[in-house]
Amino acid sequence: MPDAPSSTQSSCRARVTRAWVDGFETIRLEHKLTAIQVVPELGGKIWSFLHKPTGKEWLWRDAQVGLRRVDYGASYDDNWGGGWEELFPNDAAGEFNGRALPDHGEWWSQAWAYEQLPGSNCTGIRLWCSGRALPLRYEKWVELLDDEAVVKIRYRITNLTDEPQVFLFKLHPALAVRPQDRVLLPGGRVMQVDPTFSTIMSQPGPASWPHVPGPSGTLWDLSRLPPVESRHQEFVYVDGLPSGWCGVEDGVTGARFTLNFPMRVFPYVWIFMALGGWRSHYTVVLEPCTNIPKDLRQAQRQGTCGQLAPRASLECEVMASLT
Repeated sequence: MPDAPSSTQSSCRARVTRAWVDGFETIRLEHKLTAIQVVPELGGKIWSFLHKPTGKEWLWRDAQVGLRRVDYGASYDDNWGGGWEELFPNDAAGEFNGRALPDHGEWWSQAWAYEQLPGSNCTGIRLWCSGRALPLRYEKWVELLDDEAVVKIRYRITNLTDEPQVFLFKLHPALAVRPQDRVLLPGGRVMQVDPTFSTIMSQPGPASWPHVPGPSGTLWDLSRLPPVESRHQEFVYVDGLPSGWCGVEDGVTGARFTLNFPMRVFPYVWIFMALGGWRSHYTVVLEPCTNIPKDLRQAQRQGTCGQLAPRASLECEVMASLT
């Protein structure tokens, strides 16, 4: 496949450019409303999602970690710099069906090839990679929509074998939030991922979003983010979603990041909340997911996991919008 050109200018109102950030080639897609940066060498992660009229960066990034090269199979938490990644085919590291699965899957630590999309809409790229943990082919298209603060991401995962494949597939955008911002969901049932991690939810659930049993028997509104000095952390599953979207609202301006996804692929949303507690970070990660719970074996037993038939492909599209 051909490499993308170093810079493209045409009659269209958007452009694609290449630049180097912390020693990594990044692909910048932008028009008058939005600019995003994609890093092919690090799983095709989106490193920046900027709303140009306001200058607001919506993605959280850890300045102490930044962009860094990692070995396949490295610890995810110790190398997590933020941005928007995807997890596939698992979350926690371990052996599954005779294969060793790396921590938080194999996408984030691998380099992906890329090409610029042809045509008059010169605002997109296609990325692709071959699996190491599983004999699958991965493809991803990232595009800006004309005259809208919207990023469209399309995925295709193809099973190259004559055997069915079981997996977890999860979106993982880390949002730059502040106290009094709001986490937005259409509803659903909330359950703890790990009670030893929770500092807010005092019972495993289920509870109805957004109100959960909090410390000392109080009722806690999980959608409203507490002060940094409270040093909270929380990680929950949400199922029973009325519709396929989630988001974050700026508590000062009312601006919103909204992620729309197909519920036939992602029937669950996990929400990871480091609210001054976990590693002193302050971020919310919105995680539409194929699976519940986190353990892949248990999800397979329950029939609540992703499955791909022999020689079949999974295709889906998600939309992230700024309003």
